[in-house]
Amino acid sequence: MTRATPTPRRPRAPASASQQRLDPIGGLAAWPLAPVVALIVVTYAIVATISRMHEIQITELAAASVAVLMIAAAVLVWAARPDLAPFTRTRAVVIVALGLAAHLLAAASTWQFNGMIQDDFAPIGLGLLLLALAPFRPWKEILTLGVSAAVVVGVTALAQSPFLGIQTPPFLFAIIAMTQVLAPALASAAYSRQVVNSIHRWQTDARRAIRARTEESRGLLATEVVDQRLKNLGADVLPFLADVLERETLTAADIKRARSLAFQVRRVLVAEVDHTWLDDLIDRERLKLTERGLNPLCVIADPERRATGFDSDQRAAVGALIVALCRLKGFDPTSLVVQIDGSGEAPADTDQITQAFGHRGARPTPAADTTTIAIVTAAEEQAATQAKAQARAQAQVHAATAPRPRTTGLSAIDTITIQAGISLPPFHRRRALRPYLSVLRAVFTRVRVTSRHPLLTLEFDAERTTTKGIK
Repeated sequence: MTRATPTPRRPRAPASASQQRLDPIGGLAAWPLAPVVALIVVTYAIVATISRMHEIQITELAAASVAVLMIAAAVLVWAARPDLAPFTRTRAVVIVALGLAAHLLAAASTWQFNGMIQDDFAPIGLGLLLLALAPFRPWKEILTLGVSAAVVVGVTALAQSPFLGIQTPPFLFAIIAMTQVLAPALASAAYSRQVVNSIHRWQTDARRAIRARTEESRGLLATEVVDQRLKNLGADVLPFLADVLERETLTAADIKRARSLAFQVRRVLVAEVDHTWLDDLIDRERLKLTERGLNPLCVIADPERRATGFDSDQRAAVGALIVALCRLKGFDPTSLVVQIDGSGEAPADTDQITQAFGHRGARPTPAADTTTIAIVTAAEEQAATQAKAQARAQAQVHAATAPRPRTTGLSAIDTITIQAGISLPPFHRRRALRPYLSVLRAVFTRVRVTSRHPLLTLEFDAERTTTKGIK
């Protein structure tokens, strides 16, 4: 009797995940929800206050209540701005605290003269503020804030129950008041949880599909890489060796030629290994600027190849920003500088490259002044090309298919700085960069923008962690 293979369970989304963090572009589309909700809250507060003037005993407290609720709505709109992403927990707590303060002030302004709980604007406004947090904060946090706020509103309703115009058991007033806050909070938490789980499932399925497809093409990819390297390097090395074997004689020119070929092969290999995704990106943009009739001068300063430590989200965000800068009207093609510094260890493959080829920029050790060693050196370099190309291809495929490592603590911080000259008014510059800054703040730990016309400087950090074992 065979035992059925259990279906692998999907990994759960992190408890701190939100739509804005998992899908920064989708978070941009959700931003208009904040000003719309803020407008509704403020309008309803003003209308409800004017219509209940006969119940208000302390006008100053009523005005203060409306003012505090307006401040809470303004904080919501400010905190949800894409260029200030991500929406932090502190901002959410401040918004809810201001909403509760507005509720207490409104209750104090009508104390002993409030006719009924249902028409109080503060609990409804507080509930709408919680509803607007759905795209920006985790569902557990929204639920906690909603329950806490509902408890305060319920206690206030219990305290007012002896003075209300309707004679009903006090706990019914508390339930009615709490529902006005709790219902929108539950809806907000449910939306956040469902969207986060949907995004997480989609990302998990996409990674599995990529791993499966990459595994199928592993052998083909390695073969293609080897063939390409042999095509590039064998054009000089193989004809030279064939000519020496055919003549069966060696000359001083052959020895000199062998040394030259060995140096060229090593230089090409080091250049290939040192080339990162950032170099490829800048090369493409430099070519596009040249095709537009410009004379670009794009500088990359990454001596330790720290760009290789960036994950796929960080690479996509940096690439989109650089492409956007290069295509902005008023961009100076001679001003782009991309620099990566850091604290802590450089990415692991840098040490492997140093062991294989020596320090970057070092000249190769001259071969001994014998014909045999000179020719063998050239042959060994050609063989190393095949081995290195195949190993590099397999390493790239393995990196894409390997399970995620278990991290044990912060090891290094890579800081990338991008400078560019952009001759645009400040307003147009901010509007053009706002979507990209939102994504950067979602995938990097710290983002700082300095603008001194026409120079624009962006600086952000990427954290890398050590790995001990596989999860």
